[in-house]
Amino acid sequence: MLAWLNARRTMGVRDALNPAFWYRRWQGFDLYDPVQRILYHGNRRLREVALTIDDGPYAETGPQLLDLLQHHSVRATFFVVGDRIKMQPEQIVRMLAEGHEVANHSMTHQHRLDTLPAKNVRNELQYCDVNFQRVTGRSFSLMRPPGVRYNDTVLAVARELGYTTVSYTTGARDYDNVPADFIVDRIVRRTENGSILLLHDGNPATVEALPRILTALKREGYRFVTVSEMIGRLPVSAR
Repeated sequence: MLAWLNARRTMGVRDALNPAFWYRRWQGFDLYDPVQRILYHGNRRLREVALTIDDGPYAETGPQLLDLLQHHSVRATFFVVGDRIKMQPEQIVRMLAEGHEVANHSMTHQHRLDTLPAKNVRNELQYCDVNFQRVTGRSFSLMRPPGVRYNDTVLAVARELGYTTVSYTTGARDYDNVPADFIVDRIVRRTENGSILLLHDGNPATVEALPRILTALKREGYRFVTVSEMIGRLPVSAR
């Protein structure tokens, strides 16, 4: 069993041997923490995953990703950067028009929020939201900090601003200079029911890998949902 878990890499061997891990899992706190308002994982009973794409929108790769998602009839959740909203507002409009979800990934992406005082964390999130409102007339409800790094201060500010913080389960590591084959293998091999997949805009290898990921996961019977849909489909005990 442990060898299988390690091969799939859905949990570490240390977690598998830790009673506290299994207690959190039994309580549902490994899926969603209602006190901190942070999503870790989707419903394990449902054959569904949330595709999330961070750091955009980029002028070249952004439209390519949207074209591929449209071709495969898949909706994603884009965690966008405020500075890039200003540069590519038409992509934000297109994301929403094509049924994708758009969420906050900070204004500049230049700082890890867990290194900043609360005032600066608030500014990074609020300024990103202001730019989103200017383009769409809407506000964000979800946020993911750059590098998915957070502490109690970051989570407290996010809650104060009305956000749910979104973590991930399955990362492509496509922020590194890795080939498409690596990205495809890493995502497909580590996906399970309720996975939150993390890819990044701005990398041509991700564009190359995406249709292969979508095809492989659909072949395995997975349905793609937005993060908000995933939250709404959590077990009642985990909300």
